[in-house]
Amino acid sequence: MADNQETETETTPAAAPTKKETAASSASVEPRFAKEQFQDSQQFTQIEKDTLSVLLEDEQNYTIGEAKRVLTEWLKKEVK
Repeated sequence: MADNQETETETTPAAAPTKKETAASSASVEPRFAKEQFQDSQQFTQIEKDTLSVLLEDEQNYTIGEAKRVLTEWLKKEVK
């Protein structure tokens, strides 16, 4: 019987992925957009679109989350 218990322990399926692991795997399939594509987005106001057109790099693609992070970081900057 002890042998059966050891075998069962060894073949126990792996634990379910954590929220962090799930978020990381879903982030890898999140669509990426060119700077120009954000101009047609309904997720941003016109002011945010104008700001993104200045802040985002021309040759780089961004997820919506990355674009929102760029906006948030810029808005939090101290005025000089």
